[in-house]
Amino acid sequence: MTDVLSDRDERPGRRAGGTGPKGEAISSAARRLFLRDGYERTSVDAIAAEAGVSKRTIYNRYGDKENLFLSVLKESSSTMLTVFDRIAEAHLADITDVQQDLTEFARDVAFSLIRSPERIELIRLMMSEAPYFPALLREQMRPQTMTGIISRALARLGDAGLLRITDPTEAADHLSALTFGQINNKTWFGAIQVSDADVDRMVTAGVATFVRAYRPS
Repeated sequence: MTDVLSDRDERPGRRAGGTGPKGEAISSAARRLFLRDGYERTSVDAIAAEAGVSKRTIYNRYGDKENLFLSVLKESSSTMLTVFDRIAEAHLADITDVQQDLTEFARDVAFSLIRSPERIELIRLMMSEAPYFPALLREQMRPQTMTGIISRALARLGDAGLLRITDPTEAADHLSALTFGQINNKTWFGAIQVSDADVDRMVTAGVATFVRAYRPS
């Protein structure tokens, strides 16, 4: 198969992966097909056809389907993490009212990410494939994750005496479970639609419970 896109992206010295027009086309095509059909049912032939490139180009850039899959998931997760980080910066960088600011943060995350169709499909895909890809589990242990961002904000609140935080990571897990976890459970990760009012109610109640549990004695 002849590449539809120019071979200029294959010149020596160009970093392999999702760079340039070809890389972007491959990454976008792979993401669509992996999310739609899963890892096993998605072939390199199908990705090449969808991207308008040759199989050789994909193998030259990524080595194999597994590396392409992990690259796509990492790229998609990084994009969502950027959105999450921006929301956290807006609400958690300078907290004045702990309960109100945490509630507004969790509400914005819920509406921006948790109800995102692509994010829902990504989480389902990662959950189904994680047992076969240990790299996915290692990726979730990095400091720069959603839990890591929340834990750093909670640590600052603990240092300021606004909350009783002894283990920021555990506290971040509790806050997530009481808010985002409740929404995921109620919606079966987006399979069941809930109203904005229901999302707001779950977030508000979850944050209130968290603040009561971590209020300084």
